[in-house]
Formats: sequence, structure tokens, C-alpha cells
Amino acid sequence: MDTLQLPKQDPPSRSRTMQLPTTLEQVLARYQTKLEQQQAKVKGIARRWSKVGYLRGFLFLLSLVPLFLALNKVAGVSTPWVWLAALIFVVFLAVAVYHERMQIEMRKASLLANMHSESIARVNRDWKNLRTIEVDIPQSFRPVALDLDLVGESSLFKLIGITKTPLGTSVLTSWVCEGARPDEILLRQDSVAELAPEFEWREQFRLNCEQLSAGQTGPSQFVEWSESESWLQGKMWLLWLARLTSVTALLSITLTLFSVIPLTISGPTLMVLVPINFFLSVFYAGSMHDVFNMISSRRDEINSYIALFDMVADHPAHSTRLKELQTRMLVADNDARKQINKLGLLVWLANIRRNGILFIVYLVFEFLFFWDIHILDLLEKWKASTGSKARGWFEDLGQWEALCALAQLKADHPEWKFPEVLQISSKTEVLIDCKQLGHPLLDNRRVANDVQVGPPGTVLLVSGSNMSGKSTLLRSIGVNAILAQMGSVVCASKMTLPPVHIESSMRIIDSLADGVSFFMAELKRLKEIVDTARSFSGRQDKSMLFLLDEILQGTNSRERQIAVSRVVRKLIDEDAIGAISTHDLDLATTDELKQACRSVHFSEQFHDLNGKRHMTFDYRMMKGIAETTNALKLLEMVGLGEDD
Repeated sequence: MDTLQLPKQDPPSRSRTMQLPTTLEQVLARYQTKLEQQQAKVKGIARRWSKVGYLRGFLFLLSLVPLFLALNKVAGVSTPWVWLAALIFVVFLAVAVYHERMQIEMRKASLLANMHSESIARVNRDWKNLRTIEVDIPQSFRPVALDLDLVGESSLFKLIGITKTPLGTSVLTSWVCEGARPDEILLRQDSVAELAPEFEWREQFRLNCEQLSAGQTGPSQFVEWSESESWLQGKMWLLWLARLTSVTALLSITLTLFSVIPLTISGPTLMVLVPINFFLSVFYAGSMHDVFNMISSRRDEINSYIALFDMVADHPAHSTRLKELQTRMLVADNDARKQINKLGLLVWLANIRRNGILFIVYLVFEFLFFWDIHILDLLEKWKASTGSKARGWFEDLGQWEALCALAQLKADHPEWKFPEVLQISSKTEVLIDCKQLGHPLLDNRRVANDVQVGPPGTVLLVSGSNMSGKSTLLRSIGVNAILAQMGSVVCASKMTLPPVHIESSMRIIDSLADGVSFFMAELKRLKEIVDTARSFSGRQDKSMLFLLDEILQGTNSRERQIAVSRVVRKLIDEDAIGAISTHDLDLATTDELKQACRSVHFSEQFHDLNGKRHMTFDYRMMKGIAETTNALKLLEMVGLGEDD
């Protein structure tokens, strides 16, 4: 196999990065410190926020007092009271703005605290305190996803799934389901290595993504809008009518203010225009607001996207892939940051109806000028000139988010290493070679083993007692192969492998409702695996890796041995590499497999303590076929022995 090499990149500036932790204790200590800081910040802001809230309410009520005095001309005057009321109201507005900013800061601190709490749970594999990520797994990949715990309560997606935007999660899902080419893997590894020490940058990036996760739409509907037809198409008469009423209303107000025309003319004019705009708003504003919601359902949603694009634009990228993503966003005629910032202003104008302070202003503008349709016209013009580029921008943003997820995995596991994914070559054997391979979903008490799978023409046969670690070894191989082909670090001190397509049979669902027995369901799955192996036979870009755990349990031992031998022989003949676990200690001696099997095993240990027999496992893999079994011993331990 030939290793692809990337040109050396200049290292990131140390002024921007922190030294990666070297132990798990350092990782946890950092998160714990951050968690305590944000929790203290939330408490401090909450106390101040309550006090400022009382002040805000008091100032509003206080501003009404001078108005009352003005209306009753207390002290024989009204104008000074009006000015005093205006002054107090201005102070009220300033306090209200400050109060809302405090609420935003408190929400950010709460999100950060939750992020750090989840990071601690993730490192400790405390699955119950992590949110389950809902992902759309392709139907063809679901058996592997189920067998290898890629989705679900304690799964790979819970470990790496910190993506919050729909496109970020979509990119990460595609990386899990589709192994990349070796050259692409190297590009991702280089990017992950650059982002891993950028703790503060990644934290702020993820915070912006977290703020977006509460949105009702995400970028998907925005992208759909940016590629759709204009809402105003076929309704240009409405836009021109709104322009006519707006110009007339603006002229009437302006000319009256400058005493060009009397109020007796402008007043009736406005009394005609306002009902027209009111009825237009009643009939059409709802539909236009639906369009506004597709672009940004919340007033702060677009601001979070602006912040993400700004962060990407300002990041001093060094790795080739990050530079490519950055360049695509910032080319002169396709400047995502500039265009998204322009869109942000338009969205702010569209969303002033949601602003409690500016809502009255919105109503005045809406009924005087039909405000919504003019904003929609500006948005449609933005879409016509820029909308076709939006999908590419957000897909690239999704790649940044997915790379940040892999960077956090690297930073959280200092002992994990980048694997070498090698091009398949006729000069060397196709082989998965791992040193100190562990299961990524287990906590730091996991036991690691040196493992080899391959070359073609061989099979790794894993035997051993119940609960000794056979299935865990198979899953360790599969999950680490998935991580390797994503561009991630793996739970091993060293790992080399070719590009592989993974197929597995570990958890077969017995579908009685469909009239399919467990045994028949397993046979159908094995047929799919053999057919897939045939499709990969002779390919120069990728091999097939099969992982079979205790297959064909639904028949008698003699027929099972013949059937398993036949299935594995077919896979070997198609140049697939793989591993199979079994309790059948004679499987390696069958005519079909005795030349192909590379046998390893796990065993149990028994100890007498306080007059009772105890069984333990060291989960250490040893060469050869298992020499002991423990089924009868387990019966005795649970009280079902011969003498019980």
C-alpha cells in the first residue's frame, strides 16, 4: 500500500492556540473549571437581571406620571411635563435594551455551561446525560449502524455528535456512512489537527451553532427559499400599488411638515391611504411573514449565522482543506460574509415586528407605507443576485462544523492517534493492523489489544467464553474503521488499514409480523453480505471488511458448523477480509477454513473468595483456540447447577 503525503503546512500561531491536554484528567479538569465559571456567571447575571427588571418596570410607570401631569396642566404648564416624560421614557428604553442584552448573556452562559456539562458526560461515557442525536441513516447502512452502535442511546453519534445545525449533522452523517478516499482523509486529518488546539475558537463556534439549534427552520428552508421562485412573481401590481401609496403618504407628511400644504389636504389623503395599506396588510402580510420565517424564524437566528461566517472568514487557516473552504466563501464575486451581513440587515428590518420596543414603529410603517412588501422586494432582489450561491456556503459551513466535532474528539482523547489509511497496491497485502486497539464507546477502563485482520485469503476467528470480549473486539475493529475513514483519530496507539466497505451480522431482528424467523432473517442478511463481497472482489480502490458475531444460532450445532464454514469460505474466496466470533471450538478445523483461520481467543479466570467461586475476565486477547468454556459454571453461579 502506498501512503499519500500532503505538503507540509506552517503550524498555527501559538498565540491563538493552547497546548493540547496530555491526560484524561487534564481534559476533565479543564471542562470542570469552565463549567463552574459559567454556572457562577449565570447566577450572577440572574441576580442582576431581576433587579434591572424591577427598575425597568418602575421607569415605565414613572414615565406615565409626567404625562398625567401634562394632561391636567399641573402648575399651569404641560410642555415641561411632556419633556420630562420623554426623558424618563428614553432612560426606560436604555434600561430595556440593557435588560434584554443581559438576558442574551445569561442564555449564552447557560448554553456554555450545558456544553461543558455534556463534554464531561461525553468523556466519562455517561450516556444517560447526553442527548440522543436523531440522524437519517440510509436504509442500506442501517444493519451496520445497529450492529456497531453508531446510533442510539450509547453510540458513536452521541460521542461525536456535537453538531447542531442540520447541514452540520448531515455532513457528519455522510462521513460516518461513507468512507472517504485516502487523499481526502489526509486533508481532513490535517484540518482536525489544526482545529484541535483552538479551544476558545471551537467553543465560540459551537456556541453559535447551539443558538441556532433552537430555531424552527435552520438553513434548509432558507436554502430552499433562496432557490425558489419569487413570491412577487405575478403580483407586481401589488408592489407598484404599495409604492404609489408609500410615495403619496411620504410626500403628504413631508410637505405638511414644511408647511407647503395644509393639514386639511394631507389629513384626508392619509385617511384614504392608511385603510388601503391596512387591507393590503390583512390580506397579504401573513403570506409574506411565512416567507420571512423561511429565511429566519427568530430575530437572532441570522445573527448567529453571520457570526459563524465571520469566524470562518477571520480564521487564519493553515491546512489545505480549511483554506479551500475559506476561499470558496470569500472569492470576490461570491463573498459569503459580505452577502450574509447584507441579508442580516434585511432580516432585521423584516423582524422589527417581533421587537417589543419597535413594534409600535412597525405598525406605523406598515399602515402608512405597507412596510412588509418593500422589505420582501429587497429580499427578492438579494435572492435574484445571490441566492444560487447560498447552498454551497451552508454546505461548506456544515463541513467546518463536522471538522470541529472531530477536533473535539481528538482534544478530548489525548492518547488516541490518527490512523494511516493506505491506497491499495499490488505490492503489499491488504491488512488492518492495530496496536493497542480499544472500543471507542467504552470509558477509560477499556482493555486494548493488538489486532490484525487480513490479508485476503484469511479470516480472524475469535473464540472464547461467554462475556469474555469477543463481540467487543469485533465492534472495536468496526467502529475504529469508521472513525479512521472519517478523518478522525482512533482508539489505538497505531492503526493502518486500506479503504474498506464494512458489512456486519451481529444483531438480527426476528420479524414475526412479516413471517420471517430469526434464522431466515439471518440467512437473508448473510446473503446480502456475500453478494456485496462479490461486488467488491477485484476492485483496486476498496476492500470489503466483514464482521460476523455468533452467526446461525438458530440451528443444530452440526449443520451450523457446515453452514458457517461455507459462508465464510465464500467471503474469503471473494478476497474480503474480516473476523468472526464463535463458541464452536472446532470451526477452525473444518476443511473449508483450517488453512485460512488465524485463531485468537479470550478466557475467564476463577477465584475462590469467602468460600464462593467468582469469575472474572481480563479481556486480553491470546493466540489460538479457546481451551475452556463457562456455560456450566455460569449456571452454577446463578443457582442452576446440578446440585441446586
